[in-house]
Amino acid sequence: MSPVITLVTALHQEDADRVAARISSGHRMHVAERALAAARAIADRTDQLDLVCGPSAEHGLVVTLHPGTDARAVGMLLANAARAETGDDRVLRHIVGVLRADDLAHLLWSDVDDAFVEADRVAALVEYATVIALDRVEPLSGVRRRALVALLHRLAPQAVIVALPTIRSAADLPASNGGAARVLATGAGWMRALSSGADTGREVRDDLVSMRYREPLPFHPGRLAAVIEQDLAAGVNGRVLRSKGFFRLASRPDHVGSWSSVGAMLALDPTANPSWDADAPVGQALWFVGERLDVRAIERALDGALLTPDELLAGPDVWRGWADPFPVWPAVDPASEHRHD
Repeated sequence: MSPVITLVTALHQEDADRVAARISSGHRMHVAERALAAARAIADRTDQLDLVCGPSAEHGLVVTLHPGTDARAVGMLLANAARAETGDDRVLRHIVGVLRADDLAHLLWSDVDDAFVEADRVAALVEYATVIALDRVEPLSGVRRRALVALLHRLAPQAVIVALPTIRSAADLPASNGGAARVLATGAGWMRALSSGADTGREVRDDLVSMRYREPLPFHPGRLAAVIEQDLAAGVNGRVLRSKGFFRLASRPDHVGSWSSVGAMLALDPTANPSWDADAPVGQALWFVGERLDVRAIERALDGALLTPDELLAGPDVWRGWADPFPVWPAVDPASEHRHD
């Protein structure tokens, strides 16, 4: 798999196509399949290029992914396949995420609360990109533009952020050794924050504050719901623009939950890992970034949602009976039950 690949993703297919046309030198394809099938199709195409052009020829492949295709999974599958085949995973030059700045700002700051699919795709597109190409920046005020760029730097510290009109050819992309896939495993801002020792941070010349919250105790479902509604609402303790991580609800002791918010939208979903999995996170591991966050107030509120000593001693049989206002999750796969011990 010697051709170096560039993946291009966007919320709107026409945006991805426009960038791909500019940076392609002739070898270009589009894939609309799920991650595994997409990776296989890309690998097959690179093998064909090797046969036609020769394995030592200087050629690259630009791939546009259908909106919603998991670029992170595609990139990691390609890197793993290359490593297994050649011992070298340097097969991805870049993952280019194309965003409309005005639409993104609206999603983050307008209090829209019913665009969960779009929010999830935006987060994935940003956090696993090595280049973020911003289109339609002009409608934003200077203040909002600076705030958006500052946020993107927090979400994707490994990415280069450029205005889309400045990309006229592949030469306008940053230099790369083909190792872009290596940022996919741990490169997102929330991943770096949760794996580091830094709890809070404020950049010079912006109002963004980030914080990490780690506690081994599970949350009480009713008190957590109150914290989300009252203490994490925009304007109470600042405005949370993005939060991400893992959490535990006492009323669902078999599950590890995934916490993800973009703007006013918060999704609390089950992960694939049961709570007794050896690799499952323990307790709460959450990262927040937003404008003028009152870190101490948010910490106090979340602390108040943790189980008290008496509640902890009551045990899971009691916890399961507590009122739980959150949407129902699927039961843990019975095939994993033997691991509960």
